[in-house]
Amino acid sequence: MAMPIYIQDPATGRRMQVTSEGALYVNIVEGAAAELPVETLTRRKLLRGFLLNASSKELNVDGSSTPVEFIAGSDDAKTKWLTSARVLFNGTNLEMNTNDFRRFGAATASQTALTNGLEFFAIQGGIQTNFFIEPIARMGDFFTYSDDYLNIVNSISSQSDFLFFDFVFEQPIVIPPGTADRIVMRVNDDLTSIDLFHVIIRGYQEIIE
Repeated sequence: MAMPIYIQDPATGRRMQVTSEGALYVNIVEGAAAELPVETLTRRKLLRGFLLNASSKELNVDGSSTPVEFIAGSDDAKTKWLTSARVLFNGTNLEMNTNDFRRFGAATASQTALTNGLEFFAIQGGIQTNFFIEPIARMGDFFTYSDDYLNIVNSISSQSDFLFFDFVFEQPIVIPPGTADRIVMRVNDDLTSIDLFHVIIRGYQEIIE
């Protein structure tokens, strides 16, 4: 008759467990901060930044003839984990509780969509992942994908509104150092009539020595 064999911690009395497939259960437990070196505790640092085209963060550009891309790309000295994005607008015709929902701010006429739309995607390992299933053509389209938003009417001036949409990624978008990986917002229409249009990326980063 086979003898049972146990692996047991004498200090706690706890035994190892085995799954139905014959594998050992393993729990990864982070060590107490007092037991970890400073280099480990501070290895990952806060990341905040704008999507940029060259050095410009202003997405209110004319991309109707030639699309304009704003990116957060790879850095030779960092690994980046991007966890969320905020799409931020100031301008007229941004009242989301009115028919402004059906236009793209001052860039289009009342209840009129953009011709080509706004694209937002990540490229990792040569594979493109779209955050929008279809290009955003009306301000109301953002609500299909956003996790939160804020709209303050007439806050900038008597006719100018404040609007942002937050997007939380299901898992961090990793941008390894020295690669062509990137996250991109592509403008395909004339958005110059919008007063302000920025995209802010949030996450964390590890500096490569």
